[in-house]
Amino acid sequence: MRAPSHAYRGFTLVELVASITIIAIIAAVTFPRVIAANPFADRGYADAVAANLRRARDVAMTTGCDVQFTINDTGYNAMQRGVAGTHCDTAGAWVRVLYSAPEPADVVLGAARQVVFTGTAGRVGGAVAIDVGGLQITVEPSGLVNVP
Repeated sequence: MRAPSHAYRGFTLVELVASITIIAIIAAVTFPRVIAANPFADRGYADAVAANLRRARDVAMTTGCDVQFTINDTGYNAMQRGVAGTHCDTAGAWVRVLYSAPEPADVVLGAARQVVFTGTAGRVGGAVAIDVGGLQITVEPSGLVNVP
């Protein structure tokens, strides 16, 4: 006996529902991992930190007063010492906040770092490496800031 010429072709409803369910489960498991790995957040924050390190160096060189740049897991800030007469103190506490910014929630900082830019020499001390996500910012002894 011959098969009818109008044989049904395609998928049954059960097969379609099963396929859609499997695809939805795979998407639900993998999508959050793809979103969490956001290299753009790391790059953006690293660029902002590098720009503000350069800004701290420029403020120190322009004003002739030391600037302390601190970065930790809450964010970064730049500070100067208090005023002594018409100029800044050469020693003492860092009291005047120049600027600050919080760390984005999806960026991981390697370790807290502190960099002091002097008003006369640019920076004193060895090179400092700041790890932001998978990127490393290097502040040279001369005050030069390098970002990969």
